[in-house]
Amino acid sequence: MTTALVTGGNGFIGSHLCEELVARGVKVYSFQRSKKANNNNFNQLVDEGKIEVILGDVTNLDESKLPKVDYVFHIAGKVSVWGKLKDFLNVNLGGTTALLNYAKNNNVKCFTYLSSVAVYGFYGYKNISEEGEKKPFKNGYSLSKLQTEEFVEKFGKENNLPYVIIRPGNVYGEYDYTSSHEIYTRVKKEKMMISAGGKYESCFVYVGNLVEAILHTAFNENCHNEDYNVSDSNHSLKNYLTEVAKAFGVRPKFTNVAGPFAKMTAGLIEGVYHMFFIKKAPLITRFSVYQNCTDYSFSIDKLLSKGYKPKVSREQGIKRTVEWINSLEESKIKK
Repeated sequence: MTTALVTGGNGFIGSHLCEELVARGVKVYSFQRSKKANNNNFNQLVDEGKIEVILGDVTNLDESKLPKVDYVFHIAGKVSVWGKLKDFLNVNLGGTTALLNYAKNNNVKCFTYLSSVAVYGFYGYKNISEEGEKKPFKNGYSLSKLQTEEFVEKFGKENNLPYVIIRPGNVYGEYDYTSSHEIYTRVKKEKMMISAGGKYESCFVYVGNLVEAILHTAFNENCHNEDYNVSDSNHSLKNYLTEVAKAFGVRPKFTNVAGPFAKMTAGLIEGVYHMFFIKKAPLITRFSVYQNCTDYSFSIDKLLSKGYKPKVSREQGIKRTVEWINSLEESKIKK
């Protein structure tokens, strides 16, 4: 039986990945820091013994507690728009280094690293390919992701370890409490704020399609030792949110903040936070504002040329996410 280790297996993306691996007959080990997941299907598979949970932290990896596996999917990482670079590097680079050594020692068939399109920065990109210049913002998350990507590539080549680097766009879907839950809830309540009229092109990828891309590239040797952008389709933020509103059956009502004003405000707020050494992330950051105030879309031609085919349309992905949001509210009413 094929075996796989998934770090951050109980998280948003990791839990969906574990589900699909089980569906494909793979023995799954989920390496995670806490016992439960927000994904009820994941928890059910754990209860049924189809996913084996291993508690631990990538920054303090004990290989003796990990099984020998065929594939490693490194999904865990420090994700935030705020914080010191050294803290991000400790988790994202340090943890990845430990896992790469574990993968090398176990002769895994492929090591998959989940990065981000944030490594390109926010400079007005349209349909940019993997060969595009990478100039991440001076943000701990973006910088650490690029440094880790470069290390994965170097380590893989020097140690003959097959690898894949995945750069997803804005991931959405069921059990996403980091962004989808807030955005979809605001749209449903007709209280969503947008910058620059939401006119700029952005990138969205449904979690199910991201999982398909991850598994397609890991399980096909002709995809190895490459990096891939993953996005469903490139449309403006306003068009995307309008589709979300339509799925909810509400008006596409958005409060607009002028782009220049949003950028200036974000810069001033960050300046104050830095001046007073405030650790808590501000409500508005340059990272979050610039992402919506410039074109930010990516080509997946390279991935398509390798035989990848997304299985879920954007309309269906939005519908599934809307149904999840509605089910949460129905559960609250019943309680």
